[in-house]
Amino acid sequence: GMGGGMGGQVSSAMITYLKKHQDGATWLVAVATDQTASSIILESGRPVISMGGWSGSDNAMTLTKLKSLVKSGKLHYVMVGSQGGQGTGSEITTWVKKHGTAVSAYSGLYRLDASDVS
Repeated sequence: GMGGGMGGQVSSAMITYLKKHQDGATWLVAVATDQTASSIILESGRPVISMGGWSGSDNAMTLTKLKSLVKSGKLHYVMVGSQGGQGTGSEITTWVKKHGTAVSAYSGLYRLDASDVS
């Protein structure tokens, strides 16, 4: 691994954990930026969602879209940043933190299942 280049957010251990618990989902994890997504894709060889789209500011992901992915079992893990952000990003972050189950070993990582979507 490159070590620390990602601000330590994405470790090989976390990627191993995600692969082990993918549970048939299409997507390994949804993350905030394309930089994070591409580094996980490179290491894991699995598809990853970049919620910020490819410039980081355009709203590629909406809360409605995220909920439908979770409800259909296509996505179980979302990684949210600690930074506030504005617009759709913070709406998604708030929802994920409220309804998801925090994975204590990895800061910012949440597990979501169909039953979490009302």
